[in-house]
Amino acid sequence: MRIHRGRWEPLIPERWRTAVVSIIPVSMLMIGTDYMLSSDTAALAQIERAAPLPMWGAALVLAGLMTIGGFVGHWRHIAIGGLHLGGALMLTLGVGIGVETMSWTGGFRWAGLYVLLGAASWCAAFGYWMQVEPPADEES
Repeated sequence: MRIHRGRWEPLIPERWRTAVVSIIPVSMLMIGTDYMLSSDTAALAQIERAAPLPMWGAALVLAGLMTIGGFVGHWRHIAIGGLHLGGALMLTLGVGIGVETMSWTGGFRWAGLYVLLGAASWCAAFGYWMQVEPPADEES
């Protein structure tokens, strides 16, 4: 017996697509705000101590706001810039935290989530970059 591929196309309806796509910049805003408000540096990984916590926070908040602003304003390049910046920051933090804290017995939750969020952000940025921008309206 041969298994045949179905005809279903896994496209998310627009109303729910907005909610799903918003998870990336909202996560950046939440993580950035957490970094900006944190004062406990005892539990931080070395990568997190490489710059002041408010700097990490401000950069992540900026990335989240750029992405949301790009989505709301339909400014593709602003959204791509925010997604790229956020992806770079999240991957940097995730790999740095992972290198220091991961062991073969576990402890990879946060580093893994940061890396996945960064990868999702970069994939979204690349996908938006691949879209062809419609020509500008000609003014008479």
